[in-house]
Amino acid sequence: MNGATMRISRYLVPVLFLLLQGCGILFQSEEQERMRQEAEFKPVQQQNSIEGYRAFIRNYPDNIYVPIAKGSIQDLEFAPCEQKNTIDGYREFIKTYPENRNSSRAAEKIAQLEFKRVEDADTMEGYREFLRKNSRSNYTLLAQQRLQDLEFQSLDKRCRDQYGFDLLLYRLNVSRLQKELESASASSLADFTLFASIDTYKGQRCFHTLLIYGDAMARLDTSKKESSKPFFDSVIAKLLVYLDQKFTNRKALDGFSFSIASSANRFYGDAAVLLLYYFPAESVHQFAQGLLKPGELLAQATVSTPANAAQAGKSPAGEPAPPAVKGDGRK
Repeated sequence: MNGATMRISRYLVPVLFLLLQGCGILFQSEEQERMRQEAEFKPVQQQNSIEGYRAFIRNYPDNIYVPIAKGSIQDLEFAPCEQKNTIDGYREFIKTYPENRNSSRAAEKIAQLEFKRVEDADTMEGYREFLRKNSRSNYTLLAQQRLQDLEFQSLDKRCRDQYGFDLLLYRLNVSRLQKELESASASSLADFTLFASIDTYKGQRCFHTLLIYGDAMARLDTSKKESSKPFFDSVIAKLLVYLDQKFTNRKALDGFSFSIASSANRFYGDAAVLLLYYFPAESVHQFAQGLLKPGELLAQATVSTPANAAQAGKSPAGEPAPPAVKGDGRK
């Protein structure tokens, strides 16, 4: 070590010592201050009353425990409402304390109680009303699923009675087709949820099948004419053969229609239609008998692209949707 370095070291060591000593005093002072403020807050916390917390905030506005005191006041305001656990009580709480941090919890409690009431009644009308009021809650998906089950039961009976058609077997057939598509590396076309209804298209009575894909399908470029062909070749053409064979009262229908739609939750009520197909019943029958080639059937079909991204909850003709049928339960 040279002389210059030794001289610097002689001065530097004392300076570092003083700095460390000063930091120690500072840390000690901060800890003492924290303990003092904690001592101010502890009796109030033990009392745990709204009045006590408010007095603490007035008397010690700069205390580090003021945010905890404010949160405790909000919790105490919410406690009686939570104990009563009624829809009216939670609504009154939200109205009285809109800024309370428990307002969102009160809203969720309302949804929970409303769903329990609807669940006990277990009617399609009840679930529809719940979904109108609670489009986004922890119980929305449960309500959608149960609504679809009830609608399926209702439509299944109608199809059996009026058309001799078994919706359960149709759903099973669709599930098998999806597995075949997955095996053939066509998973993007297989990843849909099935719904169905007895519908109308430009005044023509038809059996309508709604294929709902996830959000990724929303990016489909439907301006290209060829965008509709993969769905027809891989899915629709095969389902049309099945429908022609299984509708024993085929004369009661004028045709068969299909919609390709997208929805984040695979729910028909909020799905956006991307493509619409309508096939005359006679053309479908000829196709099923081998008298028409796939391209010839598609040429006779009406394929359209809704410019306004109409909701899938509407029929192809834009009429209110009849009961819908859930498919194989894919999500």
